[in-house]
Amino acid sequence: MSTTVNAAENLSLQASANGSRRWSPSFATVLKWILAIGIAIVAVFPIWWMFNVVFSEPGVPISINPRLYPTSLSAGLNNILIIFTETDYLRAYYVSVMYTLLTIAGILLFSSMAAFEFAQFQFPGKSLLFGIVMLSLMVPTAVTIIPTYLLTVQLGWLNTMQGLVVPGLASAFGLFMLIQFMKSIPAEMIEAARLDGANHFQIYWHVALPLSKNALVTLAILTFMNTWGNYIWPLIVAPSPHMYTVGQVVGLFNAPYSHTTVDIVMTANLLAAVPPLIFFLIFQRQIVEGIAHSGTKG
Repeated sequence: MSTTVNAAENLSLQASANGSRRWSPSFATVLKWILAIGIAIVAVFPIWWMFNVVFSEPGVPISINPRLYPTSLSAGLNNILIIFTETDYLRAYYVSVMYTLLTIAGILLFSSMAAFEFAQFQFPGKSLLFGIVMLSLMVPTAVTIIPTYLLTVQLGWLNTMQGLVVPGLASAFGLFMLIQFMKSIPAEMIEAARLDGANHFQIYWHVALPLSKNALVTLAILTFMNTWGNYIWPLIVAPSPHMYTVGQVVGLFNAPYSHTTVDIVMTANLLAAVPPLIFFLIFQRQIVEGIAHSGTKG
């Protein structure tokens, strides 16, 4: 009996010791958590503030009566209903979604095809072409807007979807990013696929693309964020109201002389922020894996 009691006491002492070690984090760990929580608050607070303003009692200015929580669900839903029924926000949503999805599809297709050739094969002028592409990364976007606009006008693409999409399909950053991934594809796999009878396109489609899935997802997310928030190019090439993107409509709400109440303005901004947030939350694991995977490349 005494042996059993001693054993139980020893186990309890070990458990308490393990528990004390478990609940005694180091100073560095505590500091990391404090920094992480602080950064998260700074990142999330603007979105939460918009949500708070939208879902608040009408006629009660938050600047006078500040609060960090929403007070009226019905008021927020009414604000959203006003945006959708009294403006062309749904039309702008459609234009922005089509613009973004077509741009993503085009960049993934063209960048992956070009990256496959640059990464896995040798051809005349390869180094020169790659150097030109890399030099284009150093050219500010503002420098190329006017010649791109003039070319778009000559093609008759003003106020059209192709005018929005086509000029942005050549992505030097996307090409560079995918080349780094596709360089890691073993040459033996390419040769094995060729010996099995696969042609050039089949090797690209069935070997290179599946192995570059993380990079493609990461590029798709970055392209989505950049395209959905693009304001300058749609403003220049699609000035007609029926081709307004979400960014242009939000810009009208935020204009100095719009005479729109703060809750309506915040509703327009909140609705514009929802799709990127949903898109990122759905694919956050893939983008983290893609960035981590890119960091292990030699």
